[in-house]
Amino acid sequence: MDAPEHEALNRQVSLGRGRPALDIGSGDGALVQALAELGYRPTGIDCAPSALSTARREHPGLDFRHFDFDTDDLADLPEPAFTLITCRLVYRWVQDKHAFLSRVRQLLAPGGIFWVATSVRSPRHDEAKPWEIEVTEVELLTASWSRADVTQLDESYHCFALHP
Repeated sequence: MDAPEHEALNRQVSLGRGRPALDIGSGDGALVQALAELGYRPTGIDCAPSALSTARREHPGLDFRHFDFDTDDLADLPEPAFTLITCRLVYRWVQDKHAFLSRVRQLLAPGGIFWVATSVRSPRHDEAKPWEIEVTEVELLTASWSRADVTQLDESYHCFALHP
């Protein structure tokens, strides 16, 4: 995470005060580390063993688990609900976004926040880059939330704080 993204996270979510957080697709663990620094009790999940190995090596003492969010049983997670659920650079690759968002909502504690960082296709470009989501995918992501706070970090990179 670079400094602007870290600042957006700090602005968009409250201090953790020991509450549980879940990072979906934790990769190298940088966001899990940032959540711990904000005072959350974070769990990072990823379905890639190599990513988990890197995260555990780079951030010893933090909780990283092998878990496929699309298919594994949500009851196997360490908490029944999370105050904060994050998803950085993963949403674009989710195949069934409706099912994914439904599972997020099942796990989000009342008053919680779903924080998503993703690239969005710029209207100035004719075609989306492979890692960007389309406007219709943004609409699906932000629909059915009572509030969606958006921070645009550059032409295509956005951070969404979604409130139930």
